[in-house]
Amino acid sequence: MQLSKQERMLTLVGSKSPEKSVSDFCAEHQITQATFYYWQKKQRQQDPEQDVAGFDAIEVEMAKGSPVATVELPGGALITFYHPEALSYIQALL
Repeated sequence: MQLSKQERMLTLVGSKSPEKSVSDFCAEHQITQATFYYWQKKQRQQDPEQDVAGFDAIEVEMAKGSPVATVELPGGALITFYHPEALSYIQALL
């Protein structure tokens, strides 16, 4: 049984690994970036919970002790660290 164009493109777009850039992926599969993003949008519309990008939810507890460091984000949000070990987590993200 042969797959439809839609099924082929949705499968192709779904096969992109997060480590590979869109431009490299498109060059490898000989499609334009516009085509990739078109089918990615279609894929997300079919299953909106499949590709949830962003941050995971975290549990916030009241801190005890003195802050070790505070980071102010461009939007004005503050992230305060109360344990030196927390800085290593942030360092890994940067």
